[in-house]
Amino acid sequence: MINEKKKITFFDYPFPYIKIDNFLEKNFFSSLENNFPKIADFKKNTRTVNRMDFDTTFGDNLYIKLISEIDEYQKFHNYVYSKEFINYFLNLFKDSINKEFLNKNIIDNILNYQIRTEPFEVGKIIGKKDLKRNDGKFLYPRLDIGAGIEGYGKKNGGGGIHIDNPQRLISMLFYVGGYKKIIGGEHRVWKKVKNKDVLEIHDSIKPEKNILIISLQNDRAFHDVNPINSIDGSRNAFYMAISSNVKIWKKVKRNKFNIKFNRNRVDLNFFEKLKNLLKNLRF
Repeated sequence: MINEKKKITFFDYPFPYIKIDNFLEKNFFSSLENNFPKIADFKKNTRTVNRMDFDTTFGDNLYIKLISEIDEYQKFHNYVYSKEFINYFLNLFKDSINKEFLNKNIIDNILNYQIRTEPFEVGKIIGKKDLKRNDGKFLYPRLDIGAGIEGYGKKNGGGGIHIDNPQRLISMLFYVGGYKKIIGGEHRVWKKVKNKDVLEIHDSIKPEKNILIISLQNDRAFHDVNPINSIDGSRNAFYMAISSNVKIWKKVKRNKFNIKFNRNRVDLNFFEKLKNLLKNLRF
């Protein structure tokens, strides 16, 4: 399944992230691409994640149908929900994770957490308000299958520049084609301008087939989706993650910059929450 000739490129700035070209073996990838759900299939699905314009995850009828009928989808599902998957990507970021722990950005040593491979975060996305104190700390994987159409990235896909929830350790985006032409739709990496509360684009990765983007979600992992201005087809992708059942990243300083760009890691008051809600509801 995994392409032995894949090309891995490591980046340490502005935060640790990795780009892997030709991640999957050619024939295996072709089956995923050719059997990717159509927009009409997504519309018939009874549940949705609301990460992309259309998506499905474990427990949905569409997802179960995919992994039941298509061998490659079954195999990829089994791969994501395995210790092999979690350990591989933990190992890629091991040095960076240790550095974050030494710098006291991580609450405790998550490399000592247990690993839970069966689906844990099913259906809706677990937010910081859903987390509870728990002595049984563990890491777990997630796989969402989704598509974006024209306008994607304006009010979904994270709702603009952001850093993921405080229990998210590693986020991954895998492009599965789906379009003939596209303007926009890139995964953008942002960096903070030195001594200024301003962000600028550091990297922009086009949604080209069989590319996997993996990022450590530390307190500098600012990213977003460049909104799709026009598209012939759909921007098909897998979203994967390695998370914890408890918060792993410490809260960031409460200021205007973090309230705007790092809202998942800072405490918001009622009016700030309402403002963000209204912003995400805009068309």
